[in-house]
Amino acid sequence: MSFLSLESFYSADRDLELNQYHILAGIKEFRNEFNRKKLYPSFTNILNITSQLQDIIEQKNDLEYKFSKKIKSFDFKNNKIIFETLENEQPEINCLFELIEWSLPQLKSVIEEALVICEYVENNLKIEQVGILPIYKSEGYLIIPNNEVSSIQIHKFECSLFSSDYEKYRALKTKLLKTYDQGLLSLSLDNIKLELIREYHDLPNPATFRCETELDFPFAETVFPIAKRKLMSAITQMQN
Repeated sequence: MSFLSLESFYSADRDLELNQYHILAGIKEFRNEFNRKKLYPSFTNILNITSQLQDIIEQKNDLEYKFSKKIKSFDFKNNKIIFETLENEQPEINCLFELIEWSLPQLKSVIEEALVICEYVENNLKIEQVGILPIYKSEGYLIIPNNEVSSIQIHKFECSLFSSDYEKYRALKTKLLKTYDQGLLSLSLDNIKLELIREYHDLPNPATFRCETELDFPFAETVFPIAKRKLMSAITQMQN
């Protein structure tokens, strides 16, 4: 599947109608994924491309200046680039901006469709603790159903905090440990936790959570990513 990218816009020619056709074809791919209830990675991709295009429009004046000129020389004394004006290239940048401004409402409309699905899944998915939680909750296990194939998955998770010059953010890494058939699983959640403690000695008192949902939406593309996000949110709230 070939999703839209900035290259889809930068490589556009002056035929606006043809460009719009190509963009609509890419948007249709996103919409088809969402119609199949598959949110990721399409949702991340369309959010990123829309954000980038909005940034381009906000910087339009600066880009118009740069795109309509090429570097002629460099003034080493004043540490300044000297540009040469290319009047004959101006229609190309105008075509680019026109295409972006036309595309943004189309992209935002599809994002709204994805947000409806995302909200529905979030409202039909619960994260609950299993047993008593330890003080250290950044590592542990997530027990989650994959209703597409009637199985129960056990994932080990690790929540990490990253810092930049401007903000702090968290990331949740997961690793699949076990898969059980729902119809054959006779262990209770507490017994599953005890088995994990006996088998994996690196976490003698693990933070263990269960995800409860009846949804049979695509697991890898929708249910699991949203469950991870809700788990990370729950852990963050507990630690604050």
